[in-house]
Amino acid sequence: MKIFWDESKRKLVLKKRHIDFAHLQQLFLFPYLEEPLLNNPEQYRIVGFVQETLTTFIIEYREEELEEIIWVVTAWKSTKQEEKLYEEEIKDF
Repeated sequence: MKIFWDESKRKLVLKKRHIDFAHLQQLFLFPYLEEPLLNNPEQYRIVGFVQETLTTFIIEYREEELEEIIWVVTAWKSTKQEEKLYEEEIKDF
């Protein structure tokens, strides 16, 4: 599956939070948590490790040109609450 994003948003998040949307693929190499957002069910929160840091991405699955893609909306270093949720959900993996 291909991953896309708005380049100006990627640069902003990289500058402010030091997280590169291009690193999302690394997250899928290890156990990760994925759940729909309650306030926007078309978006998903994905929590997992990127460059040894627990990171949260907000993504959308989209259909474009007869294939499904991942659209990265934003990302941040996971909060304490997200860390706890990740530990609870992934402990038996």
